[in-house]
Amino acid sequence: MKKWSFYLFICLALSSCEEKIAWNLHPTQENAVVVDALLTDEVKIQKIKLSRPIDNPDLQPQAVSNASVLVSTDQAVYPFHEDSLTPGTYLSDIAFSGVSDKTYSLLVSVAGHAYSAKAVLPSRRDFAFLSYQRDVDDGMYRITKVASVFDPSNPAMYEISLDWSAVPGYETVSPDSCKAKLFFYTLTTLDVSEVFAPKAEKVSFPQGTKISERRYSLTNEHAAFLRGVLLETNWQGGFFNTVPANLPTNLSSGAIGYFGACGIVEKIETVK
Repeated sequence: MKKWSFYLFICLALSSCEEKIAWNLHPTQENAVVVDALLTDEVKIQKIKLSRPIDNPDLQPQAVSNASVLVSTDQAVYPFHEDSLTPGTYLSDIAFSGVSDKTYSLLVSVAGHAYSAKAVLPSRRDFAFLSYQRDVDDGMYRITKVASVFDPSNPAMYEISLDWSAVPGYETVSPDSCKAKLFFYTLTTLDVSEVFAPKAEKVSFPQGTKISERRYSLTNEHAAFLRGVLLETNWQGGFFNTVPANLPTNLSSGAIGYFGACGIVEKIETVK
């Protein structure tokens, strides 16, 4: 009888119910500038986004226009201009690539206010391609492993792009419904809220899907910022939630977000 009582207590403790809650959202710093900047070691037009904070996740951020944006090193200066088609998005005037172990400085000037940050671009590192497995029940494939979630010395972000729009049988389907993008992280810490995070959706894809996996090398500071984002988003809603807090940043006072620099390695494979 005691044994069954113990099991009943555990079931009641782990059970939950849903209740509609009206959130009392507190206004954010309306004049703050949100910086979304990620330089890479790829030769391309680099991109930086500027916006204002939002109080509600259902709202679209207000773009910050008419800003002056510069990225520099001890040897070069790279001006950025605002994209005429996408307000708040700033593109480098020329294509350039970041250099490993070099320090990059960001300077943003908006309405008489200046914001700055520095970032070191870590070297790119090779990696083992992800693993996937076919489900015998429906014949579809699912990702089984990407990378270790913990590495104290080599943090990284993995961007997985799936595209099966060209697979026979899917030609008439909307291309957007035949694509998926997933992100995985290797961080320098291992959190309880990460281990017991809510279950994420499993993406299924057919044979013939084109898989692109990109590994972004991160500095410890960049990894700490991403950990803060995950603690506030993907890892919330489990058994061990964390107390909300401001995210770490490398930007000067008055700006939030992060100015990052990454070395990238990309591998592409078709599901056979």
